[in-house]
Amino acid sequence: MRRLVLIISILVLTACSSMRAKVDYPAPSENYIDIEGRIVDTLTYKIKVQYVARSESKACKNYNWLAGLHVSQSTEFEYRPTINDGRHKLHIPLKELDPSTECNWEPNVVFLCVASAGSDPSSCSSLFLLRGQHDNNSEINIECAESNFCFRDPFELHTEDINILNKVYSVNIKEKKT
Repeated sequence: MRRLVLIISILVLTACSSMRAKVDYPAPSENYIDIEGRIVDTLTYKIKVQYVARSESKACKNYNWLAGLHVSQSTEFEYRPTINDGRHKLHIPLKELDPSTECNWEPNVVFLCVASAGSDPSSCSSLFLLRGQHDNNSEINIECAESNFCFRDPFELHTEDINILNKVYSVNIKEKKT
């Protein structure tokens, strides 16, 4: 019985610690990116934005017992596009969480999750890394396999590092021909 109480207590404390210092920001679209472009009629998608706590405070980290160390807390927000006549458009706010809190929340990765039209997207691939390293002004072409995992086209190109916000990025999404 004591073990059960101990296990439940640990689970409750862990769950509560993961909610620490998450405060909604009053103007989430203060920083944003918009994506638009072509999409084949057989696909749909959603975007997930991963936020990471940048603070070194232990209050903003969770203990990963498999790795044996503390890791930064993270959380995700999802957004769904408007798709009409082979074109898609989506506004992605990048300030959902207040960065001035103890955990110093920042958006980290923008994921593209794709599925067959009419299905709920669950397979996600990174689309943008918000590292502030460089910017690409060209179109980004994405090719999605039957498994719904997506890759840059041509394949040699990798996830885009971007540092310019509050602009439109052209992203074209198509199925991989086998």
